[in-house]
Amino acid sequence: MGRQLGAISGLAMALIVLNHAIHLGLVVPFDLGYPDLPIRVENFLSILQAFGVYAVPAFLFISGSFVAYAARGEPPQLSRKFLVSSLKHILVPYIIWSLFSYLFYYLKAGSSYTWTDILRNLLVGFPYHFIPLLAFYYAVSPVLVRLIRRSPFIVIGLISLYQLFLMNIIYSGVLGFISPEWTRYAAIPVLKQTMADWGIYFPLGMAYGLNSRAFSAWSQKFGWALWIITVGIFVLGMLDGFRIIAVPLARLLSPLPFILIVPGISRGAIPLVKTLEHIGRRSYGLYLTHRLVLELVLIVIQLAIPVLFTLPVLLFPLLFTTGLIIPLWAMDLFARAPTKRVYRYIFG
Repeated sequence: MGRQLGAISGLAMALIVLNHAIHLGLVVPFDLGYPDLPIRVENFLSILQAFGVYAVPAFLFISGSFVAYAARGEPPQLSRKFLVSSLKHILVPYIIWSLFSYLFYYLKAGSSYTWTDILRNLLVGFPYHFIPLLAFYYAVSPVLVRLIRRSPFIVIGLISLYQLFLMNIIYSGVLGFISPEWTRYAAIPVLKQTMADWGIYFPLGMAYGLNSRAFSAWSQKFGWALWIITVGIFVLGMLDGFRIIAVPLARLLSPLPFILIVPGISRGAIPLVKTLEHIGRRSYGLYLTHRLVLELVLIVIQLAIPVLFTLPVLLFPLLFTTGLIIPLWAMDLFARAPTKRVYRYIFG
């Protein structure tokens, strides 16, 4: 695996925390009756929040490359022990923290859940959207890794086409035409939303993991062009978000050129690399816990220092910082004896 991937994983998780800190920092004060922020402040926060679009694709790409690394050999193969252990450490923490979330929402807002509701939420990934997709790819990875080793361009091409197909169904007409009604039956159950958003990135990570030298050399050679494309599509996506022009496809496709840059990034060129690598080692647990921490911090602010809701220059840095530091502190604490044995069942 590339030495830069640990820091990229940390960066991805930091962007997710930033995205949710901004979202909740805007929604909660509004729900409590506080006035809207000045438009220039909201626009600035929207731009910062938009960088979150790269986070889940990066995490899936890194996960796919990790699985491919685990399957190294000819032919590539994954042991049953690896698959069972991986799925266990993905799904058990996911179920634990999902149930905590449902309990929290019940206590906070009186949202009640039947057992059917809980099962449905777990299947579709509420509130942790991409984890069912991640588990699905792990489950099919023994077959997928062999197919990608044999015909990488064909497999990646077919998955890309299927993702575009789903995009046009989920985001009706985003490709410029309306899909016939019968096409909805070809959408994969449960995972159709997440496949439409992120279907290509785990297989792309597998392709990188199986062909890392060639992939990295290509990425370095065309990195300058990929950076131009990444910035250009990001700008188009922001213009669409601000309703200046209509290019809805830009926001859906903007992560792809950035992900193609990742293999060519040097570890030494990444700022704060050791800090980001520490975050990266705790990325899954951070993803599962940070939103609950943010919700609790906002409750404390509401009860103790509500004036912060009128001071965005203090509120949003506080939310981002606590959303990172508190989960990391808790995970570092659990990683020590005597709780070390249960760490992976709680935080992955």
